[in-house]
Amino acid sequence: MATTETSFMVEGMTSDGCVSAIKRALAAVDGVQSTDVNLATGEVKIVYDPARAGTSSLQNAILGAGFDVG
Repeated sequence: MATTETSFMVEGMTSDGCVSAIKRALAAVDGVQSTDVNLATGEVKIVYDPARAGTSSLQNAILGAGFDVG
């Protein structure tokens, strides 16, 4: 299975609880292999299978968790 890595700048993260919420939301997306959420920089890196998930579904998961994607 081929994987792709993408990253987004996320606004509104203020604590480790925010990091956990984003990780949980992305883990629920079919095809997501791993996530790296950096609270200090606001960057979220995601490794996923593009045959099972698209960038719009990843962004929607972050939006659904209550955060803005820049």
